[in-house]
Amino acid sequence: MEARRILTLCLILLCGAVLHAQTFETGGLVGAEYEMKILKGWHWSAETQLRFDQHFTHYDRWKVSVGTDYTFLKKHVKIGAYYSLLNYQSDEGVFDWRHRVTGTLTVSHKFSNWRLAYRAAFQWTFRDERRGSYRFNPKSYMRNRLTVTYSIPNKPVKIYASEEFWWRLYHPGKNIIDNLRTTVGVQYSINKRHTLDFYLRSNNEVQVSNPEHKLYLGIKYSFD
Repeated sequence: MEARRILTLCLILLCGAVLHAQTFETGGLVGAEYEMKILKGWHWSAETQLRFDQHFTHYDRWKVSVGTDYTFLKKHVKIGAYYSLLNYQSDEGVFDWRHRVTGTLTVSHKFSNWRLAYRAAFQWTFRDERRGSYRFNPKSYMRNRLTVTYSIPNKPVKIYASEEFWWRLYHPGKNIIDNLRTTVGVQYSINKRHTLDFYLRSNNEVQVSNPEHKLYLGIKYSFD
């Protein structure tokens, strides 16, 4: 019952944020991730994701990422480095390739069935100058995310909620927070090596002209 109340509260907060927006659209996320242990505390991972918008009718983005991370201090601290190749499609059907480099630092603490984690990520996204002239290239951000996870006792299920904001770094004099992301989800462990993740994600641009508000329904399959 406690887990149900927590999930219900998270959904109410998420829906409230979406309904507060003047305009928004829906979309979908489908992804898969593989993780492999290299040494104690050190892992390598690969991930791919498809994103659809315009109410699930339009292919928006494909991403493939590879990276590595290292956990230390009794699993309280994790550092990571990742590279992503991204393919975007504009509303006019034009495809655009981009490259992204990300470095992360995560600090977490577990108490009883709860886990609290804060992640700081610095990312740089590069666009192809041969396809056009860009005022800012790369675009750099610091992303800050706080996640609360609850493991249901004696059940292979975890529920979680997170809040993340993008701090713009690439624009001198306008280093503002321009994007907020709220996520609530449920993780189901099929067994020790296979996990399914079902979630709702609300993306909301702020402090920009013509802000976009999108609600995504996502599913992710993870194995190691």
